[in-house]
Amino acid sequence: MAETGYCFDTGFDRESERLALGEALWDDGTFARLAPLVGPGTRCLEVGAGHGSVARWMAARGAEVTAVDRDVSHVDAPGARVVRMDVCHGLPGDGYDVVHARLVVQHLADRLGAVRRMAAALKPSGHLVLEDTDTAALFSHADGHFHDGVKRAAYAVMRATGYHPRCGLLDVELVEAAGLADVRADGRAEVVRGGSPGGRWFALWLEHLRPRLAGVSDADVDRAIADLLDPRHAWLSQVMVTVIGRKVQP
Repeated sequence: MAETGYCFDTGFDRESERLALGEALWDDGTFARLAPLVGPGTRCLEVGAGHGSVARWMAARGAEVTAVDRDVSHVDAPGARVVRMDVCHGLPGDGYDVVHARLVVQHLADRLGAVRRMAAALKPSGHLVLEDTDTAALFSHADGHFHDGVKRAAYAVMRATGYHPRCGLLDVELVEAAGLADVRADGRAEVVRGGSPGGRWFALWLEHLRPRLAGVSDADVDRAIADLLDPRHAWLSQVMVTVIGRKVQP
């Protein structure tokens, strides 16, 4: 039986750093996809605001931004209204031009319910933008296999809390099931260099999950973390899938 709760909701003392490093890896691609939709006067809802980088970017473009998260202690989003709220239970208001969620749906038990809730918060012709990952490519390396055992152990911990490792692709079906139109999707992967902000993000991922890893030794985890911090190594990230759908007139 799956555990309940978010797998990273553990009081990890470097969580704010982990969130900021993840933003550094993914933000450029996110901003490029949101740019045609966000501008002065746009009403935006950022779901799962994390450290706040997307909400900050929206506000800097002149948008009216509401940022929500179940834990707002890490959110740094000047210019945005920050609300403590769990998308599984509700959202603040409706009539938004853009609702965006990155690395959120893949962790939820009731994924379709959450997507329908986000779609309902849109005004007619508003856009829902979901970004979740497909993990198949992660740690693809020039030498072939790169710490596969540690990767499997880490994802086993996450799956036990309800995480879906291929949710990026599942999001296409979820957005269509929520009744949105003109659904389109694309994927992107990053080449990550050891010791870079992205490399440090993956290292902190393993540090966070380390106490719950099974089937691998401390030495295995130590070697994986050392390689993730070593500039001699480069590997592929997960594929981040962006799915965009438009709300039609009722």
